[in-house]
Amino acid sequence: MELRAQHSFKKAGAFRMFGAGLLAGVWLAAEAASAGSFIMGDAVSLSKLSHRYGFISYTPQGKHIALQTKFDTFDFEGDTRKVEFNNILIWLNAPVARHWGAWTIRDLDVDKTILPLLNPSVALKSENWRLVIVDPGHGGEDRGASDLGRGLEEKRIALELARRVRTILQKYNVDVRLTRSGDQTVELGQRCLSANRLGADLFVSIHLNAAANSGSSGIETHILPPAGCPITASALVSSRDRVAFPGNRHDKANMVAGYYIQRSLIKYTRLEDRGVRRSRFYVLRNVACPAALVECGFISSRKDRAKIMTAAYRDNVARGIAEGILSYLNMVKRARALNP
Repeated sequence: MELRAQHSFKKAGAFRMFGAGLLAGVWLAAEAASAGSFIMGDAVSLSKLSHRYGFISYTPQGKHIALQTKFDTFDFEGDTRKVEFNNILIWLNAPVARHWGAWTIRDLDVDKTILPLLNPSVALKSENWRLVIVDPGHGGEDRGASDLGRGLEEKRIALELARRVRTILQKYNVDVRLTRSGDQTVELGQRCLSANRLGADLFVSIHLNAAANSGSSGIETHILPPAGCPITASALVSSRDRVAFPGNRHDKANMVAGYYIQRSLIKYTRLEDRGVRRSRFYVLRNVACPAALVECGFISSRKDRAKIMTAAYRDNVARGIAEGILSYLNMVKRARALNP
């Protein structure tokens, strides 16, 4: 979906750099040392973070930093926004960077990326699980990505996938509604309005990708960045990006949902893992519940396209999305049971 600019904002301005100024840095370091704090301004030391949250090991090797608990592993890549959680790529809101000789992560990423993945029961304690809205992207006059020579239209495949996902979820007694039932044009605002009126507890939008670079390949799951943070495709933040949208009320749940859906899609499709990414697509901003938008392969990629054309692959995509949704819903149920 990289070619469809109507779903994203143009970026302007400069990404804010934290911890600037020698005097401020010295003061913050002194304050942290005297208080025994692992917080360094807006930066969090990964080594001290590992002690605070019960990691059993902290292993820096060059720009690779691994943190492990008994069951989970975070693999950070220094000077980038990339971290793998249990071998699934997650894009942070800001790069892991060196600060006073230590590898650090932004404290907002601790709160809205690391901790929700470590302890989803806390992140999901205020969420619900009763109604899932599945949104087949595009429709009607809007074909989406297409390769008409091969008979591929995103709008048609997205609807097919959504119907398959609905069928699987209904077998598990999940209440599922689609934002469109046929090949009709449904405005983005109407999709959000319908979901909000119905009281949706999870919104998942289904798409196929396309890019000018035919080498681009793989699976992406998009979630909304927190207010004031850049999208994954840019390091720039405009004043509009600082707005807190309805979807930002569920930042932590978005992270959990995005991870489980991406993990399941990679499991079933075995395509390249392009990660849980941050984007301000209209439907992610404006639904009043946790939301994710999945890109199930690139129509513009020869490798992906060959798979997309097969019924077996489309069945695996539907199973992946459905299993990811079920994993998320079960985590919500567990969270509510632990936090009545």
